[in-house]
Amino acid sequence: MKVKVCFIGALSWLAGKDEVSLELKEGSDVLTALRELCERCPHLSQALFDADTGDPRTNFLVLLNGRDIDVLGGLSAVLKDGDVLTLIPLMRL
Repeated sequence: MKVKVCFIGALSWLAGKDEVSLELKEGSDVLTALRELCERCPHLSQALFDADTGDPRTNFLVLLNGRDIDVLGGLSAVLKDGDVLTLIPLMRL
């Protein structure tokens, strides 16, 4: 399945583009998409994940089809073909 990831602000600068299309396995969740994204765009890794723990950072907002993932199951929210993830930094990087 294909999922589009859009970057806002400094994340767009780090990624070197405004959006990326990811090919993921059916039933993948948001966390899987973020990890795959960092494989494709390594410059985003430090901004999205804590290097010591490997946990996602909390300094960016993730929207799934325009809705905060926190109300959709958080990082475990299951993605569908054609979904759009938007990453918005909450502070300057």
